[in-house]
Amino acid sequence: MKAIILAGGFGTRLRPLTFTKPKPMIPLVNKPVMEHVIDYLVSYGLNDIVVTTTFLREMIMEHFGYREDVRLTYPTEPYPLGTAGSVKNAGLDLEEEPFVVIQCDNITDMDLRGLIDFHYEAGGLVTIALTHVEDPWNYGIAQLEGDGCIGRFHEKPDKEKCFSNLASTGIYVIDQKVLKFVPEGAYFDFAKDLFHLLHVKAKGKMFGYEIDAASFWADVGQPEGYMKAMEWMLKKAKRDVVIGENVEINSSGITGPAVIGDSVVLEENCSIGHNSVLFDDVYIGKNSNLKQCFVGEHTITGENACIRESIIGANCELGNDVEVLKGNIWPCVYIPHRSTVDSDIKRFVKFDACGDGTGKERKRDENGNLLRTVSDEEAFYFNMRKGGKIVHTGLVARSLEMFVGMLKNVDRRSVEFHLRDGYNDFAAWIRDVIRDEELASEVAGIQWWESSRLSDTIQECISELKSGVKVDALCQ
Repeated sequence: MKAIILAGGFGTRLRPLTFTKPKPMIPLVNKPVMEHVIDYLVSYGLNDIVVTTTFLREMIMEHFGYREDVRLTYPTEPYPLGTAGSVKNAGLDLEEEPFVVIQCDNITDMDLRGLIDFHYEAGGLVTIALTHVEDPWNYGIAQLEGDGCIGRFHEKPDKEKCFSNLASTGIYVIDQKVLKFVPEGAYFDFAKDLFHLLHVKAKGKMFGYEIDAASFWADVGQPEGYMKAMEWMLKKAKRDVVIGENVEINSSGITGPAVIGDSVVLEENCSIGHNSVLFDDVYIGKNSNLKQCFVGEHTITGENACIRESIIGANCELGNDVEVLKGNIWPCVYIPHRSTVDSDIKRFVKFDACGDGTGKERKRDENGNLLRTVSDEEAFYFNMRKGGKIVHTGLVARSLEMFVGMLKNVDRRSVEFHLRDGYNDFAAWIRDVIRDEELASEVAGIQWWESSRLSDTIQECISELKSGVKVDALCQ
């Protein structure tokens, strides 16, 4: 029997951590989430596994290349096809027996053999593993009839319309014949599309299997589920704290449950409180205090940092005496000394392959990248320091033309924030997102007090491009 791990999502609920790592590679107790899922499947003898991927798939493939105890295949997905569409694209409709489907963010110890045996006994096309939850509106929910047949199914209903607290775990046994209902080459989802269609086309062929109440299950694709799984794993290991390799701890205290990644440095007199997760190569300056937070890889803090109930992305730099209180900071953000963050601070994200992470080739206009409109993730977010806090101005530029227009009206403090000694966010955006090295080099030499020169330089480039386009059009 084959198994399929659905690992093609973009991990939006775990952002900003998933901008620099795909969700399957987010470390959970210092091992990628998908590694736990693979180990679970292999423990039941399922060692022929198909992995559906899109975003940053090369990172996933490279990491798991060392495993010789399992056969992993990664079918090419030309564009996002949804959960059911990606399974059909992988050729599972040609299998001769049912297969197991599991989301890559499922951490569980449920009896998978019991689910498989139930599927064969029921004789249906689909069997969904179900569990009782306190917040059913966040899941697909099912209502069972006496024989285990699913009488009703609804994906993430409104809170007042929940008819059951039996939630889909995202673990299914699927008969290959059911894939005939999935259109070829189209976006099609199991929960949102296929399961509803089955009620019309094959009523009575979808069953639910309630997992044992003593079994553990968590959706680690969101912070609460991640922490729940982390605590469960630490409890199983009879440990409060897990510390990676090459970690340097200088007279500091750690209160579990907490996980410290590889090559982390904690300077003197730091306090790492419960539900703190530090990814690899994090540096925490002395006298810092962290609690209920995620800190992404390669992020560093100065002295006296205070981080509470927050998520900090990779490659960030926090100055001395910085507070982050219930804030989310995107990757590669610099927070100056003596600043407070208590909201979302976004910075553009550089995508190597494409702007939206979908795997599609980015469409280019006649001017290449320079005059294109970018995605929300790649957009330039104008932030500034105001009254000791780092805040978003509300201005977001999705093109160079929008950028120039906003420069004329944005608060001067925002220009100062983005043009500092050693930092020039404007030049970085033009180089990494707009992808024009020549213009980026010109902008890199502009100081914060030269904001008028900044807008003039970019506007001149835009005008020349448009003029060139018009001339080209006349000659055709």
